[in-house]
Amino acid sequence: MGKNIYIVIGLVIATAVAVLSSGTTHAADTEAIESITLSPVSRQYKVDAGGRIEDKLTIVNDGKVGYDFIVYSRPYSVKNEAYEPDFTKITMNTDAYQWVRLTQTKYRIEAGATVEVPYAIQVPATAAPGGHYGVIFAETQPPEGVSASAVIRKKRVGSIIYATVNGNYTVKGEVAGADIPFLQVEPPLVASATVRNTGNTDFKDSVRMTVKDIFGNVKYDANKEYPVLPQTTRKIALEWQDAPWFGLYSVDVSQKFLDKNTTSSGYVLLMPRLLPFVALGILLVGGGYALYRRNKK
Repeated sequence: MGKNIYIVIGLVIATAVAVLSSGTTHAADTEAIESITLSPVSRQYKVDAGGRIEDKLTIVNDGKVGYDFIVYSRPYSVKNEAYEPDFTKITMNTDAYQWVRLTQTKYRIEAGATVEVPYAIQVPATAAPGGHYGVIFAETQPPEGVSASAVIRKKRVGSIIYATVNGNYTVKGEVAGADIPFLQVEPPLVASATVRNTGNTDFKDSVRMTVKDIFGNVKYDANKEYPVLPQTTRKIALEWQDAPWFGLYSVDVSQKFLDKNTTSSGYVLLMPRLLPFVALGILLVGGGYALYRRNKK
C-alpha cells in the first residue's frame, strides 16, 4: 500500500506537469520566396505652411524572386485605444497623404536588390498648424500574364508620415492610468499603460516596464517610445514574453512624456489555473494515506 500511494502521487504530479506545460505545436512556416521590407517605417517632419521637404524610402527584396511593386499614399488614423490603424478614414488631420509627390509609382526589384524611392512633401500654404498624418505604401504586384481569375497574393509595407505644421498649435497630454493584473494564469506576464493626447499634434510616450522577483533581482526591463496622435487615447500593451509559468513578481510601469513622469507599481502572481487543484489533490491523497497509516496502527 505504501508504494501504491507514492505511485498515485507521482501520477498526479506527472499529469499536472503535462497539462501545465502543454501547448500548441505550430508547423514550420513555408519559406517565403517573395519578400519586401521598407525603411524607415515612419518619418517625422516639422515644416512651414507652403514648405517642401524631399526624402526617400528604401525598399529591400531579401526573397528569392524579383517582382514589380507600386508606391502610393493613403490617410492614416487609428480606430480605438488599441490603436488599430485606419487607412481609409479622411479627417482634418489625415490630409498629409495628399501632400505626397512621387516621381515614379511603379518599380522593378530583383532578388537581393535594394531600390530607393524618392518623394516630396509639398505642404499647402493654407495648412493649419499642428499634426497631419498619412502613410506611403509599397505593394508587390503579380507577375504579368497571371489570369484574372487566379488567387492573387500581394504584400504591402508602409511608412507613416508624422508632419507638424509650424505655428500656433497645442502639445498637451495626460496619463490615463496603468493596469497591472495581480493573478495571471499563464505567460507572458502582462501589464498596460494608458495615455491621452488632448492637444492637436502628436508626441511620444516613453514607457518602461521593470519586473523584479521577491528578492529584488531585476528579471525583465524594457523601455520603448510610442507615438500618440492628437485627440486620442492609447492603451499600450506591455509583455514579458519569457516569464516562467509560476512566480511572484513586483512590477513597475513608468510613463514619461512632455512634462509628465509617473510610475505605477503592483504585484503579479503567475500561477496556472490548475495548480491549486493539483496541490489540493496531492494534499488529499497525502492526508488520506496518513489517515490510513494511523488507523492501521
